[in-house]
Amino acid sequence: MPVTQSTPPSEAEEAVRAALDHFAGVPETRLHALAGTRPAELAPTVPHPVYTLGLSDLTAAGAGLGTTQATGWRYLLRQDDQVVASAETVADQAGRALFSHFNSGPFVASTAAALSTAEGLAETQEGSYELRLLHVPALYAMALWLHGDAGDLLIPLAPAPEGIEANRAYPADELLGELAERGRQIPALAPDDTRGA
Repeated sequence: MPVTQSTPPSEAEEAVRAALDHFAGVPETRLHALAGTRPAELAPTVPHPVYTLGLSDLTAAGAGLGTTQATGWRYLLRQDDQVVASAETVADQAGRALFSHFNSGPFVASTAAALSTAEGLAETQEGSYELRLLHVPALYAMALWLHGDAGDLLIPLAPAPEGIEANRAYPADELLGELAERGRQIPALAPDDTRGA
């Protein structure tokens, strides 16, 4: 059974399309994440919800995917059958989807690679898994999250934190345990610390 995609709220794709329409009229020198693309021709594909896991939740005893926060939707943007960027939305206080940003960094290409890996797993051939994205900002880590009735799998996106293999399917508890160990090595900052975090 293939990996399934949730249906995003209609305003999420509308927000992405409106942003693409806007950037179609922006000079090439100001496109930044969309540089080298033709924004009017980009197609939003593979919608998947984004879940964020904060450092304190990650490192707490008994932490798991149940402590994540749904933060928006992400689309892969295709041009000429190539994934060239991603677009994300966030929810406002009323729960409406608003355009957040475009990205063309390394997590875009690694998402496409992880999707290919996910489709070839024995688990996805035998069971049903919903596609999600897990973001752990404190560790600059992202993983494709395959949410299934039989358990959850996480496929870290490249670049992955040191010691974690990108594009490999991990049982969720195993990868979260490894990420939590790395998270515990981040020094705590006092409220008046001026170094930032």
